[in-house]
Amino acid sequence: MMAELTLVKSDMEKIKFSDLIRSYGNKTLFLGEEACLSYDEVSALGCKAEFQLTRRRLVFCLAENDLGSLAGYIGLLVADAVPLMLSAGIEHSQLQELIAAYRPAYIWLSDSRIDDFRGLDCVIRFEGYCLLDFGAKAYQINNSLSLLLSTSGSTGTPKFVRLSHENVISNALSIAQYMELSSDEIPITTLPPSYTYGLSIIHSHLLVGATIAITNKTFFDRTFWDFFRQVKATNFGGVPYHYEILKKLRFTKMDLPSLNMLSQAGGRMEAELTKEFAEFGASRGIRFFTMYGQVEATARMSYLPCTKAISKAGSIGNAIPGGNFWIEDDLRHPIEGADVVGQLMYRGSNVFMGYAHEYIDLAKGDEYQGILPTGDLAKRDVEGDYYIVGRLKRFIKLFGHRVNLLDVEEFLLNKGYLVACTGQDNLLEVYCPKLAVDNARLIKRFIVEYLKLAPKSVIIYAVDDLPRNESGKIQYAELIPKIGVLLV
Repeated sequence: MMAELTLVKSDMEKIKFSDLIRSYGNKTLFLGEEACLSYDEVSALGCKAEFQLTRRRLVFCLAENDLGSLAGYIGLLVADAVPLMLSAGIEHSQLQELIAAYRPAYIWLSDSRIDDFRGLDCVIRFEGYCLLDFGAKAYQINNSLSLLLSTSGSTGTPKFVRLSHENVISNALSIAQYMELSSDEIPITTLPPSYTYGLSIIHSHLLVGATIAITNKTFFDRTFWDFFRQVKATNFGGVPYHYEILKKLRFTKMDLPSLNMLSQAGGRMEAELTKEFAEFGASRGIRFFTMYGQVEATARMSYLPCTKAISKAGSIGNAIPGGNFWIEDDLRHPIEGADVVGQLMYRGSNVFMGYAHEYIDLAKGDEYQGILPTGDLAKRDVEGDYYIVGRLKRFIKLFGHRVNLLDVEEFLLNKGYLVACTGQDNLLEVYCPKLAVDNARLIKRFIVEYLKLAPKSVIIYAVDDLPRNESGKIQYAELIPKIGVLLV
């Protein structure tokens, strides 16, 4: 374990990734399917005069899991630029709206998208990527600002979180500490780097001098698993949707002798599925971590130690090193004792500086002072471990009774139906993929009996698929009646 993991808060305010990268020399940082790059090579990219032009300027970074994309991102950190992370596949119209709102100085993107920006000068090319100069006028950016990430994992919203150098470094340190990461690790990419969870895996492993195997392939691609075996990958992270896929792929039957760790975050996973993978891990000597976080906390806020992964499947565990949890009631008073539900609160040096909606927001300082109301409802057991039980905004009133939409979804999942619930006061809307009318009637009857409602309070829609973002989370805002077929 590297010495930097014991850094105190005052150190974290000073240290940057550029300092750490230089210390690992010729060690391979990014291991691609056809080529690789060392820490020295990526550091040298960031030190080039062309990259140094980006210092303390906003740079749009169209990111995906390939050598040029990730080397450019790390190069921007070395140059002390302020990257705003976007999906490489963002639609041009959405990108133009963000450019108008944020006025970036440069954009790092694949050569395949250069034609979208004819007339702009290419400052430097590297591994199929180009740094384009917008020629934008400089504006004030807070000295502490390090990174901008989308609040939702999507690319259509202009709302981003402002993360400081301390936010990024402290969270990466905490993750590396509780996972006991070392330079021997070889994680493989499974999540987009524009998504906070995917980026946190890169940050935490880079911090300890590990080699990161990078691929844009998915679990469904046989060559992903061939590459996994070829590079002898040691770990990967996934969201609940990924683990649902792995189960269908009979992952537990695969021969992956180098695998020593699995992690799950990005939303609540069913306790039974968690337990299934935890038991598999225990039988093979593979550590399994359940984690909880939000982009407003840079990435991770809690983890469940792998020693509790089976006995406490469904729990998010407790706060990461350096963090602290507590629960508050509706009047913002702390709740003592066990099994009492309230809003989960978090304190830590990884709590973001605040939101940004346009370029003038980048001059703002720290508006949250290390305290984050998570918006999640939680309870704490007698041993001090926490459980998420709902979302403040995922409740509706049905004839005077508050209904937790997550409870309804889990109730139906136990009946064998994967659904997504939305609605408004006195009306529950249930969206079911590929559903027949007869099944819709049965689902409606289940809900009416479960919630003791009048049938007219429940509407069932059939949809081709539930809309998900690139990290696999259901996009509830996109669930509107016009996308579904009314069944009952």
